[in-house]
Amino acid sequence: MTEQQRLDDNQLYYYADDKKISLMPSRQFITVRADAQRNISSMGVNQIVESLSAVTTPAQVFQLPQYNLAVVKVAPGSGFAATSTPVAETIRSFVNSQPELTLGPSVYEVPEASTQEGLIPIGEILVKFKPNVSESQKKQLLGENNLEVQRSDYPEPGAYLLACENGSQTVAIANKLHESDLVEYAQPNFVRLTPRLNTPNGAQVLSPELSFNSNSSLKTTAATPSPSASVSDPGFTSQWGLKKILAPEAWDISMGSPDIAIAVLDEGCDLNHEDISYKLPGYDATSGSDNPSPLPRDGHGTSCAGIVAAKANNGLGGAGVAPNCKILPVRIAYGAGGGWVTTDAQIADGVRTAVNRGADVLSNSWGGGAPSSAITSAFQYAQTNGRGGKGCPIAIATGNEDVRGVSYPANLSPTIPGLMAVGASNEWDQRKNRTSLDGESWWGSNYGPEVDVVAPGVHIYTTDIMGAAGYGGGNYIPNFNGTSSATPHVAGLMGLILSVDPNLRSWEVEEIIKRSADDFGPAGRDEEFGFGRINCRRALEMLSPISFNINVTPEFIGAGRECFMRINLRLFNPSINSVRLDSLNVTSHNDDWTAEIDRFEYRPNPGGIMEPFTGQDVLFNGILLKANGTESGWSYRWSLSWTYTFWRPNAPGVPLSANTALAESAGTKVTAKSAKGGATMPQSDSLRKNATAMIHTNGANGVLDDSIVVERQSRTITIVIR
Repeated sequence: MTEQQRLDDNQLYYYADDKKISLMPSRQFITVRADAQRNISSMGVNQIVESLSAVTTPAQVFQLPQYNLAVVKVAPGSGFAATSTPVAETIRSFVNSQPELTLGPSVYEVPEASTQEGLIPIGEILVKFKPNVSESQKKQLLGENNLEVQRSDYPEPGAYLLACENGSQTVAIANKLHESDLVEYAQPNFVRLTPRLNTPNGAQVLSPELSFNSNSSLKTTAATPSPSASVSDPGFTSQWGLKKILAPEAWDISMGSPDIAIAVLDEGCDLNHEDISYKLPGYDATSGSDNPSPLPRDGHGTSCAGIVAAKANNGLGGAGVAPNCKILPVRIAYGAGGGWVTTDAQIADGVRTAVNRGADVLSNSWGGGAPSSAITSAFQYAQTNGRGGKGCPIAIATGNEDVRGVSYPANLSPTIPGLMAVGASNEWDQRKNRTSLDGESWWGSNYGPEVDVVAPGVHIYTTDIMGAAGYGGGNYIPNFNGTSSATPHVAGLMGLILSVDPNLRSWEVEEIIKRSADDFGPAGRDEEFGFGRINCRRALEMLSPISFNINVTPEFIGAGRECFMRINLRLFNPSINSVRLDSLNVTSHNDDWTAEIDRFEYRPNPGGIMEPFTGQDVLFNGILLKANGTESGWSYRWSLSWTYTFWRPNAPGVPLSANTALAESAGTKVTAKSAKGGATMPQSDSLRKNATAMIHTNGANGVLDDSIVVERQSRTITIVIR
């Protein structure tokens, strides 16, 4: 076989991530061009539909004017299938007989992919040479294959966008380049026809209370303190998902920081939306401009942005998971019917630009069937270069086909630290599937071994493009859905976590989210739920290297029945760090806190190491300190203070080992943390028998936080530490 014969051969594979990816002719798409005297835009969709009506009924016709192409999606039941040679030849013959039409390039799909995605080789190749390759070697290789450089250092440094002289040889030449010893990767720059990962929602919203049955997979979780944070936005009452993931409880700790930017990589965002704060400039990877505004009807990105960070307490719409964070809008595609049009280069460029413009988190409510070296490289770049080398946490949707098979690029989650594959759950904490109780029988959340967590994904109230251009003709939509809507819930949680501790590395954020999730399905990690449904409150609680529980009861001692405090205290490590308690002070005070009465001190030399996520603790039971008054009239006031040293893990995967060998210089010393509380017996005789006293301490933001309940009848005091 000659070299020319090999190139002309229809090679049904390409290379991505150093693997050979099989291709097959598309089962649903065919491309046509206009004749040489006109362009595809001048023909119009109606003329194309009319021309094809003799042999098939198009379900949709997508115009790609930048490539002078129209892509026909053939209606189900029309009899067309690209794998059926006689029918395919009939369509080809018919198109060739029309003076105004010619056939365009073949459309391919990846047969083993869970998501049906059309791939069009348009005569463009992405190639990245190895660092030691000379300019003369590059020029020779390109010349031998009749390739012309369109752009250099695109979509990444050292990469080239090349044009093929013969577009029909795009896949074969890309394969030849990849097999060369001179390149790191070479691949077709496919035009991708990718489905949106939300679905038309016409189902009635069901009530969990009315529709729950005892055979569902609903589980209960441990009690959580009621939130002190209040949200006044009118749509908040419809946001069942926020309540399910304990976002309001998490807001008592943080509602996010405007210094944290969450990139929404999508079909653009409404930059004028009344309920979203943006970090600008954004970016449009489809045009290279700084204006990522969507086309009319392309409301997907705006809806995802609202789930992440719609403003709270402004009297408009609802609230996002991280309402004080900002959205960095990045457009990587434009809408076409029920899906998107984009390219590998545009997606990779969008990811890298988001990182370079200061994104802290990447939210990706999209996915397809075809892996891409350029896109994978971009996500790897986000981990190595994002946030000054700490990496950008990444949330990516698993897909909506209700099959065992996580879509690319979410299926990269086992190989890229900090990248999380997100599935969808419903009001009943079921994996969303075609028979789940929510009533949306036309879709389900993809599952498999790569799934990390799930988040709410049906009946989601969120933002829409302002006015008539969006989904519903208003500024908000009540029923956004799909793994598209689950993913920004996780991205918002990532933003909350980094708002509290911006020094965390991306894989630490991932570990915290997994460890804090509410476990559903079989015990432990499973293919349908991953580690479980996200829990925002528990995740933020895990950011404190030391937490404590305390129980205080009064005791009356001696002939004078003087009041003392009996204290049982537990300090423990709920975090991702290794922690050593260096000192502890427990003190009692007079009623107005002006004088110290008694003290307990702990000074280990050195203290033991509490390993991460183990619940390891230091217990102090039976501490007795002098308090105020006697049995006839008493009060106590206590305060705690402690110092500790903590070590961050040095690699993904916890708990760590050999913590006792950690060097002092490697740890971060925290010099002072404190808490206080107290109780007073009511002085009225009529209240003494059954009186209850409530005492609160203030949290870090001045919000009511810890509480103490004194039950006079049982002489017990319960302290809740939030």
